[in-house]
Amino acid sequence: MKFLLFLLLFLPHVLSAQEVLKKEGLQKMIQPKVSYESGYLSEAGLEGHGGGVSVAKNTLGINNEIVGFSYTNWAFMWNDLANLPFGDGVHSPLEQMHGFKINANIPFFISDKWFVLTSLSAKSTFEKETDNSYGIGLFGFASYKIDEEHAIQFGAFANYHPVSSLALPAISYSYRARQTDGFKFILGFPRTYVGYHVNEETLIRFGVVFSQSVIRLSQTSTLEKSGYVEAEDYMSNLGVSYDFHENLSLKSDLLYSVKRDFAVYDKDANKLSSYSIKPSFGVNFKIRYLF
Repeated sequence: MKFLLFLLLFLPHVLSAQEVLKKEGLQKMIQPKVSYESGYLSEAGLEGHGGGVSVAKNTLGINNEIVGFSYTNWAFMWNDLANLPFGDGVHSPLEQMHGFKINANIPFFISDKWFVLTSLSAKSTFEKETDNSYGIGLFGFASYKIDEEHAIQFGAFANYHPVSSLALPAISYSYRARQTDGFKFILGFPRTYVGYHVNEETLIRFGVVFSQSVIRLSQTSTLEKSGYVEAEDYMSNLGVSYDFHENLSLKSDLLYSVKRDFAVYDKDANKLSSYSIKPSFGVNFKIRYLF
C-alpha cells in the first residue's frame, strides 16, 4: 500500500518535471475502467497420451493506466479420465483454478525520443488453498521513437515463484502503435500484434502472446497433493474491436492455442513430469467501460 501511495504521489511530479504529459494526459492515465472477459478453448488431447481437456476462462478487472486489480477463474472439463497419464482415473485432476493479481505501472519520459516503462505485479494462482501460491512479475522496457510512426522497444520480463521462475528478453518494433486510422503493428516477443482500423471505431487485429504461470494445487488433488503446476502457452487471436463511444468498447476474437505445455511439481518443488496439450480453437469476448 505504501508503494502505491508513493507511486500516485510521485508520478505527477515526474511527469511535470519532464514536461511531457499535459494535464489532460494525466487525467486520462488515472481514469478508472472496469472490464469483463470470457473465453473458451475447445477440447484438445494430450500429446502421446489418451484423454483431453477443454477450458473456460472468465476475468473481472478494474484498473487505470497506473494501477489495477483482477480476478480470473478457470474451469477445466476433462474426458476419458481412465486414459489420462495422471490423476486417479475417476475424478477430474483439476476442476477450478483461481487467480488474483495486483499490478502497478511506472512510466518515465526521458526525452521526446526515449520512454521507459516498468510494470510490477503481485499474484496468487491456486486451486483451493492460497498457501505458497504467491508470485511476483516484473516487466521493463525502454522505447526509442525513430520518428512519428516508427519505434523500437527492448527490455526484459520475469516471473518469480518459489517453485519455478522465468526470465526472458523482450524486444519489439512498432509502427503507428497508438494511431486510430489505417495499419499498425508491434512485432516482437513476448507479444506480436497486427491491426487495421477500418474506421476510428472499428479495429481488425491479429496477435500472438506468450504467458507463464505457476498454480498451487489443493491438499486433496489427485494430480499431486499440495503440489504445483507450471503452465506455459503461446496463444494467437484473430478478432475485431468496436468502440460504441469513448467510454464503452467490445472485443471479440477467435482463438488458436499454438502451443500449451505444463509440468507437475511436488510440494517440495521437485519436478515430477511434463506434458503438452494439442492445439485447439476457441472464442473470447471482452467488454470494457471507462468511467
